[in-house]
Parts: sequence; structure tokens; C-alpha cells
Amino acid sequence: MKKLSILLVILSSCVAKENVRMEKQEFGAFSIDLPADWKVNEVQGIDSYVSEIVTGDGDTIHIDSGVYSNSLEEESVWMYPSSMIPFFLERETDTTGMVFLNKEKIEEADREKYRKWKNSFERIDGYQAKIVEPKVVGDGLTGVYFDSLGVGPMGKLKLQISGFDLTPESNRLFLKSIMTIKIKEK
Repeated sequence: MKKLSILLVILSSCVAKENVRMEKQEFGAFSIDLPADWKVNEVQGIDSYVSEIVTGDGDTIHIDSGVYSNSLEEESVWMYPSSMIPFFLERETDTTGMVFLNKEKIEEADREKYRKWKNSFERIDGYQAKIVEPKVVGDGLTGVYFDSLGVGPMGKLKLQISGFDLTPESNRLFLKSIMTIKIKEK
């Protein structure tokens, strides 16, 4: 009987998460369905449309739409064969952040082990979108990037929406919201 009670509590918490009330929010070139308790703050941009969303957990998600929007590329991991350690030590090079492996040839698969994010590509509202998620929820970037939504007077218009180190619930709801993005026709 105790096991059944625990199972019912777990199942009811899962069902409650799916009953989050969503509201359509309008932003410059697009709209997105967000949980009703998330707040939108307008932010003054210099050369693009910027805004931010504060989740129910207090996480901040940033929006940048313009020609210089960040493509959400993870910084490359500097990896070297361990045989190069003397080379760096002789030159008194700061090796902070470098990774040394006991092998002579570094391959892309080696780098992949040290990346914190994973990328996927989806079509959202007919546009190619790059979706970025942390490999470990709560430790890394979650976001979406559109490389081209048209051309403006300054060049190709891009859109990125992202947040760092989101709580598991904010991360889950944000990924769900990403799929509801509707791009406004220019």
C-alpha cells in the first residue's frame, strides 16, 4: 500500500507539470507561448531588438534579434597530447583550461567528451533552427538560434533566445516553448 501511495504522488506531480498554463507573448519579429507566470522585461538594445524573460524559478532567458545575434557556439576546448606539456612549461604558458591527453592525435570524439552542450537542428515554423541543450541540466546553455529570418537594411536578420544554468523545470518548459515560436512575415 505504501508503494502505491508513493507511485500516486509521483504520477500526480508529473501530471501537474503538464498542466502549466501557457500564454502567447509577442516579441518584435516573432511570438512564443510561455508559461503564464513567466515575466517579460523590455531591455534597451543598441543595434538589435533585445528583451528578457524571467522564469517562475527566477532564471533569466535573453532574447536578441538582429544582424549580430549570437550563434550559440560553445567555446572550443583546447586539447593537446600530454607530450606537449614540457613545451608549455618551458615557455611559462598558462595552461589553465587546457586538457592534456595521453595520446598523440586528438580527434573530434575526444573534444566531444569535454563539451557541456549538445546541438540539434529542427524546423520551427518552417525555419531551420539550432537548439542547444546542456548535457547536464542546470550546467550550461539552453537556447535556440535562427540563422536567417530575412534581410534587413544592415544584413541578414538572426534570432537567438537563450539562458544559462536553468533549473530543470525552467529548462523543460523553455524547450517546450521553443517549439511554439512563430516568425512574423516581413
